[in-house]
Parts: sequence; structure tokens; C-alpha cells
Amino acid sequence: MNEALQILQSWGPWGLLAAVIIFVVTNPEKAERVGGWFLGLFSWTCRGIRQSSIKSKLQGQVSSFALSIDKEVKGVMPYNMRLSFIKEIDRAQLDTTKKTVIVCIKDRGSEDQNLVHSMMAFCPVGVIPQARPYLGIAMNEGINITVTRKLLNRLKHYSALKYMYEEVLPACAKDTPGLDAFCRIFDLLDESGLFTRVVLSEIRDFGAHVETRYPEQSHADEAAEFVNYVYQVATKAEGDEMPDIGHLGRYMTAAFVFIGTGEVMLKRGATPYLDHMRRLRDAGFEKAYLAARGPPKGSPKPSLSIEMAERVSYLSERAKLAKRGRDMRYYATTGDGVNRLHVLIEMAILPSTS
Repeated sequence: MNEALQILQSWGPWGLLAAVIIFVVTNPEKAERVGGWFLGLFSWTCRGIRQSSIKSKLQGQVSSFALSIDKEVKGVMPYNMRLSFIKEIDRAQLDTTKKTVIVCIKDRGSEDQNLVHSMMAFCPVGVIPQARPYLGIAMNEGINITVTRKLLNRLKHYSALKYMYEEVLPACAKDTPGLDAFCRIFDLLDESGLFTRVVLSEIRDFGAHVETRYPEQSHADEAAEFVNYVYQVATKAEGDEMPDIGHLGRYMTAAFVFIGTGEVMLKRGATPYLDHMRRLRDAGFEKAYLAARGPPKGSPKPSLSIEMAERVSYLSERAKLAKRGRDMRYYATTGDGVNRLHVLIEMAILPSTS
């Protein structure tokens, strides 16, 4: 035996190969177990490398998106994401010390599926978390789907969108009555530029107002009523009157002041809008959004309505009617299909001194 080993050793690498072949031929069962161990090690190593690469990519995509949304509206998406792969059910929890949502999902072997499911697990904990106990199930799920859709559209990840629309959304809608209606409303509000800037912003503040209270159906009803009011705003044709002056709830009080037609502005200037602000104050509203539309994207024409919105905000502060807050400017498609500049100026209405 020793002589055989010496001969194989003298052959160098070929001797090693020959020894392996002899071992496999003479000990097939042992060779199979050893081979299985090596294959398992190789598979585990490759899976670990692949999962590490996926985790790094998805964490970066979600955290960058959350940061951009939180810059747009502070406190709406205030956390990063840390991803882990598990064999159990998808779940997420908040690490408050690191301001990070720890998301644990099953590895579905597809980037599309892993991205969608990691985001759907992240949203309930990472998007307006303080308000979640006070919203209805359908609204909560509608927010998750809409925010996930925003991320996928921003990434231009259309295959993941296809998976979400064909697989995830139908399953969610089957288990959640009313979800389809909220998804359609939020979709239109997002296209109008009002989903994050107004709806999620107001729901964030709503959560701060009621966070010490026991969640009741009245809380979910009030949030749904506010969403419907903003939906009326988004679908209002230019020049039409709103059925309600605003939304005056127990915790959510906000109204839109539409800076309207050139004829009104030229004849009466800022007076009608200041009078409207006074009516809102007298009715008990706490916030108003001065809303104005500008010219189509790319047009060099100045906007009389935007200039008037600026003037009304200035005169409201001067008259101690309201304090100016965020000045939001963005492009969004109007009901006539034109991509126009929009301006929203947030005004905190001051109590009357009389």
C-alpha cells in the first residue's frame, strides 16, 4: 500500500487525481457522502454570496427612496431598511436606536419578488408608523401598495410592477374588502401630486394627535373622510365649486383655497381669497392650502394665479390670519391631460384675536 502511495505521489497532480478515482471506484457510498457534502458547501456558499448581494442592493434602493420621500415631507418615511432572509413568514420590526426597520422575508429566488415583498413588509412599519393603528385595514394596505408602486416606478422596475399587479395585488384585494377603491383613489392622488404632499402629511399629523388614544372605528372613519375630500379636490374641474368648504373633523381640519380665474383676480385682486381665509378661521379650520396652477411644462409664460397665491400668503401673514409654512412646487397632470406646474402653499390658520 505504501509503495502504491509513493508511486502515486511521484506522479504529482495526476497521482492525486488517480487516488481520487480509485477511492470513488472502491468506496462508492463514502464517495457519494463526501461529494454531497462538498456540493452542499458549494451551494450554501453560492447562496450566501447571492443573498448578500441582493440584500445590499435592496437595502440601498429602499433606504434611498425613503430618504427622498422624507426630504419631501418630513416624518413620512423616517427609517432605513435592513434586510434578512428567513424561512418563516415575512415580518418587520423597528430598531429605534438605529432608526432602522429590520425586514425579514423568505428568499423567493427572484429579484422582482424579493423587492416587492421586502417593500410590502417595510411599509407598515416604515411609512407614517405613528398613524397605522388608527387607519382601517383597507387604507393601510392601500398605502403599502401605493408607496411600493411609487418605488418600483421610480426604479423603472417594470417586471416587479407586473409581478405586483398580477400576483400580489389580487391576493391582497381578495382578503381585504375596499382595498381596490383605496388603491384607485391613492393612484389618482399620487398622479396629482397630493398623495405624499397632503394625504400622508396630514395622516402623519393625525397620528401625532391621537397617538395616546385607544384606536376606534371613528378614527379610521375620519381618515377615510379626509382622503375622500382630497380626492374631490383632485378631480374638481377648473371653475367648479366644491360641495364642502373643507374637511372639518375632530383631529383633521384642512381646506383648499383655489386661486381661481383671471377674471376674478383682475377685478377684485386678493380680497376674495382673504375673505375666504377669514371664513375658514371663523369655522374652526386650522390649516389651509393655497392651490394654484401654472402654465404647461416648458412654457415661458408667467402665471398670474401663482403670483396671486404668493400675494395671498403674504397678506394673510400681514393680517395675522395665518402663518406660512411649506411652499411646494411640482409638475402634475391635470384632468385635461396637460402636465402643469402646481403650487401648494401651506398656511397654519391663526385663532381670532377678537
